[in-house]
Amino acid sequence: MAQCNQCDRSFRSSQALFAHCRDKDDHPFCEDCDRLFLTFTGLDQHMQNAAVHRSDSECDEYASESDDDDDDDDDDDDDDDEEPLCVGCNRWFVDLASLYQHLAASSKHNWCFACSRDFATPTSLDQHSSSSVHRGLDFECPLCPKRFKTPSSIALHVESGTCHNISRAQVTAAVHALDIVPTISVSRRIESGTIRVVSYYVTERAFNGTAYECYLCHRTFRTLGALNSHINSPAHDADEFKCPKCKRKYKLVSGLMQHIESEACGIAKFQVVEDFTRNLVDQFSKRLKL
Repeated sequence: MAQCNQCDRSFRSSQALFAHCRDKDDHPFCEDCDRLFLTFTGLDQHMQNAAVHRSDSECDEYASESDDDDDDDDDDDDDDDEEPLCVGCNRWFVDLASLYQHLAASSKHNWCFACSRDFATPTSLDQHSSSSVHRGLDFECPLCPKRFKTPSSIALHVESGTCHNISRAQVTAAVHALDIVPTISVSRRIESGTIRVVSYYVTERAFNGTAYECYLCHRTFRTLGALNSHINSPAHDADEFKCPKCKRKYKLVSGLMQHIESEACGIAKFQVVEDFTRNLVDQFSKRLKL
């Protein structure tokens, strides 16, 4: 059974859990890695630091630094990094070259050598290969020097509050103020003036005798910290954005952008999303800068 750490729900398989997480705007889930985090801050740190989300140049630089530190141990460690074992087939090979040849040629495997992941079908592998995992860091945050692989990653980064302490409410208001056609706002009303940002803090009084209970939705959590993360997450935010084509609604603009980037409903190809995003970055940054 796979457990969702945000809902305390159980699923029959990991794939069912991942599908559930993709549909939830308030779940800090990395679609590229199929990994659920406890908080959006943790997800943002993962997007910044995980090797799979680095560009090739960053990986090479990191490897060079490691080599400089460990030159004396290279000969001893190289043989220990990976064993010539195919886990899926439970079969040992003479060396890594033989293992790689098996993974590339066998019809049982749809192996991504860059990520060391096996996929169920060739189509799944093709979709993965064209996903953001294998793209470069082509998008720069308009507010800091950090770079990302997709427009939605920039939005997620800023919404998380780790970039100049800008809140997701400020991001939402800034996007609503942009002249986007066709409209993506659920409400056409654009608020002006100071944006009111509310933070909640839950105390031990939320403990109901067995767990910490959310007074808004009555979901329970094992720790007070988990409940505080939940209460300050987008879980209870109103739907702010909608897909112009399929009309599906999202609480955060990053959720809408991920939906469009996935090309799930065919509203736009990823290249169109890239071009559109670049045109909005200047307007977006001016709205957010204090």
